[in-house]
Amino acid sequence: MGWRECEDVLELVLLKIRKCSSKEECQEAVEEVLALVKERKFERLREELGMLG
Repeated sequence: MGWRECEDVLELVLLKIRKCSSKEECQEAVEEVLALVKERKFERLREELGMLG
């Protein structure tokens, strides 16, 4: 993940947190963004493995 992608992730987290009205909502928002990042990394790994095969 490059620097620009990290900035985008942080911006998304901040936007989601601003809408939270409780600690639990904020935690869910952060977990949602982390799941998206993890999914994206998995997709990139599959693409790279596909190139090798």
